[in-house]
Formats: sequence, structure tokens, C-alpha cells
Amino acid sequence: MNKAGTLKELITDFLDSRRGLSPRTLEYYSNILNNLDWYAHSHSWPELALITRDHLQDFLNYLQKGSYRWPEARRCSFKQASPATIHHYGKVVKTLFNWAADEEILPSNPSLRLRLVSPHYKQVEPYSDDEVRAMLEVCQADATFGYRILGIRNKAIICLFADTGLRLSELGGIRLSDLAPRLNQLRVMGKGAKTRAVPVNGEAKKALHHYLQIRRQGGDELWQTSRGEPLSPYSIKVMVGRLKKRAGVNGGGGPHRLRHYFATRYLEAGGDINSLRLLLGHSTLNMVLRYSRYVDTSRALAEHSKFSPVDRLYRGDHNRDGWGWHY
Repeated sequence: MNKAGTLKELITDFLDSRRGLSPRTLEYYSNILNNLDWYAHSHSWPELALITRDHLQDFLNYLQKGSYRWPEARRCSFKQASPATIHHYGKVVKTLFNWAADEEILPSNPSLRLRLVSPHYKQVEPYSDDEVRAMLEVCQADATFGYRILGIRNKAIICLFADTGLRLSELGGIRLSDLAPRLNQLRVMGKGAKTRAVPVNGEAKKALHHYLQIRRQGGDELWQTSRGEPLSPYSIKVMVGRLKKRAGVNGGGGPHRLRHYFATRYLEAGGDINSLRLLLGHSTLNMVLRYSRYVDTSRALAEHSKFSPVDRLYRGDHNRDGWGWHY
């Protein structure tokens, strides 16, 4: 058995063992585990080998009930954490201690039987066709009336979001070297440093080709500002937020709702659920099934007008043979 050091040392060793993951995933693990280490110090936890399940449960309870949780944190830490956030923290903590047990760093695993709250994910709510169309119309107007480069670029971004279901980090990280010569595919780096090919067709391909024709020369980053500087994922998020307001699109959410838009429209058009999983870069069907349930519910609501019993009664569509009852 390896000697157990401090919790901080355990976290450092764990993160070192995950160097093959994407920078974004490493940052995700690091943020959560550094908060765990801060909580352990501030609440005088015992040495690493004596940490118990009760200690870890206290940490998750703190997330659930506490506000202004960390000395330095984003604004969202000023309010109670959502069930999904608590669930994600718990999964990362369990991953850390499962790894420590597998590596025989600890005599026992304190995260065994650690109770995780249900994430209670919010219902997937994609943009509507009218909302996506309104954003594209603003892009076209910009390209026509004085902001040609920005309008063409933003139209290409919205088209790719809506037609591929890419995550913000994936779309924002595309390089020229990731594009196939005929622009019919692009290569993206997804979660877990997994690379996948994404098809580009039709209007999205035309919009991308149009952007490449007016893009300034230099640099490998696909997206540029009007001055030819690299456009960050955060800047793309800000752009989409501004575009929504100008297009009169209300409601929350940003680029990720375009991912929902792609997924639900793909299934509504008869796309295969496992093919959608591969296109979105999910390792399991869990998330894709949420899209499927949304589509099934929407379809049932839409079809009610066809099969409303009272409407059919007044129209005389019912079976006139005693409602079809047979004895």
C-alpha cells in the first residue's frame, strides 16, 4: 500500500494521473477538488487516512445549504447550489477516492455508500424555428447594411451551432486545420479529449464557405474578430446573447440551446437516437434520451388536436356503431 499524504497531495497526484484529459475537464476537476481541500482545512478535518464518509457528506450538505461558499468564487456561489451542481461535486469526490482506493493509497474508501442527491436536470428547452430564423435574419441584415464581415461570420457560427449541435468550447476551438478540404466535415475535440468527425452540409456549409472567403489571412483559429484577432469561446457566447436581444428572442440560455435545437430537430425528422449520440459526442444514451422524451412530449401535444375526443364528437368522426363498444 502506498503511503497516504495530505488531501492536497492526493488531489495533486490525482490530477497528474488525468493529464490526458482536455484542459477544460482538468479545470473542472481542479476547481471542485480545490474547493474540497479548502473546506477540509477550514473545518479542521483529520489526516487523510482518517477521513470518513461523514466528512464527505458534511461537504455536500454545505454545498446544499450554504451561500457565499468560497473565499473567491463566481457570482453563482452567492446562492444555494442546484441539485445538479451538488450531484456533480459528489461524482468528482467519489472519483477521487475511488482512484485512491484502486491505487491502494488509502486503507479504505470513505466515499463508499456516499449518498448523492438526484441532479433534477431542467427540462430541455430548445430555440424555436422562428427564433433561430430571427437570429439568422439579423446576421444577414448586418452583412447587407454596413457590417459585412461580422454579419457573415456570425451567420456561419449560428448555422454551425444549429446544424451540428456542437458545444460552445468545441465550436470556439475549431482551427482551419480541422476542416476537411471540401468543407463537408470538421474535426472537433470533445469532452475527455475525445476527437470526433462532424458532418457539415447544405446551408451551413455555404455559410462556412462564405465566411472563409472574407476571413483575414493568418492564424490557424477559424473564428476571428473584425480586426483579425482570434475570437474566444466567451466572445462567441457574448455575441449570441447580443444577437438574441436584437432578434427579439426572449428567455434564458445561450449557445447551448442551439445544441438542444439541433438534437430535437434531428429526432423530429426521424434521425436515429444512437446516431445522434455519436454526432453529439456523448458516451452514453442518458442525455440523448432526454431529447427523445422532449420530442415525444412535444409530438403528443401537437397530435392532440387530431385526436381530441370532444372535437371528434362534434365533427362526427367517432365510430357511429355505439362508439365501437361490443358485448
